[in-house]
Formats: sequence, structure tokens, C-alpha cells
Amino acid sequence: SETKTMNTRILMIALPIFVILIMSACKNQEASNKIKISTGEFYFNPQSVQFEAGRKVSIELFNEGQVAHEFMVGRGAQMNIKRSDNDMNKMHQAPKETMKIHETGHQHPVNESHEEMHAAHAMSGGFQKDFFEGIDVTVQNEDGAEFMRMPGHGTMLLLQPHGKAVISFTVPKDRDGIWEMACFVPGHYEARMKGNISVR
Repeated sequence: SETKTMNTRILMIALPIFVILIMSACKNQEASNKIKISTGEFYFNPQSVQFEAGRKVSIELFNEGQVAHEFMVGRGAQMNIKRSDNDMNKMHQAPKETMKIHETGHQHPVNESHEEMHAAHAMSGGFQKDFFEGIDVTVQNEDGAEFMRMPGHGTMLLLQPHGKAVISFTVPKDRDGIWEMACFVPGHYEARMKGNISVR
């Protein structure tokens, strides 16, 4: 009887602690799905992040620098890419409204000067393999951010100075391994504006 009372007391003390530990672990797991990345001249902070395959991820990006930066993820960085006439035609014939914003439901047209700037970015470099190819990305943006899928360049988020955006997506299970995040605004990749994304 005394042993039974003692076991009941231990259980009454241990159970709430166990529940708190489980709740804390769940909360930390949920928090790990939200990643903040800031950009500036010429860095990503943090320089290395981790995604879990099969889970939804939200990345909040903020440009704390004084010039525009882009966020791209892929493999096989290529510099000074020579585009075929066909690629260039595709780039210029792409719909003007290149942004796909699910949460706000708004689409913002890209004007000519932006198109020329993006064409210059596409000429400066890109990835052979685009991490976001085939992934449905939800974008919440504030002033100074543009999300685009550009033929011959890849999927990019362009952030003007103090621009901010949140991109959310589910990480496909076939994207495991190490990927590179980079900025291909002319000269930025050469200034080592890159980092790693590990998918496990």
C-alpha cells in the first residue's frame, strides 16, 4: 500500500513534467519551420540553414543592405551564362505579370526597367538545377520584394533595400542533400554572397 502510494506520487509529479517536455518539443519543432534570413552587402545571415524533407517551411527574408539582392537556391552555379536567341526570346515574351502571390491574391506587373534589370541578372549567372522547380510557393510580400520564375535564370526573390517577404512551401522528399543559396545580381556572387541549405 505504501509502495502504491509512493508510485502514485511519483506519477503525479512525473506526468506533468513529461507533458511539459512534450509540449516544449512540439513548440520547438514548429518554431524550427520558420526561418529568418537577412541579406546585405554581401552576405546571407545565417549562412547555413537546414530544411526537413516532407515538411512545410516558411522563410522570412529581409534586405538590410543598401542595394538590391536576390535569393536563389540551386545546384551548379554558372557565371556569365551565354543565352541562346531562343532563351532570350522566351525571357522577353514571358508574361509581364510574373509574380504569383497566393495569399494576397494580387499580381503586380513587372515594368520594362525591371525586365531589363532581370535580363541582366539572368546574363550574369544562375543555377543549372533550380531547387524550386515544380514546387508550389506561397508568397507574402511587402514593398520592395518581387518573386519570379524566369526562363533560363530560375526562381528568384528580388529584394530592394529594406524589402521583406515570406515564402512558404513544402520541401519535396527528392530534394535531400546540400543546396546553395546565392545572389546573382551582377558582381554579388563573385563577392561570395552565397550560403548552404541542407535538406535531410
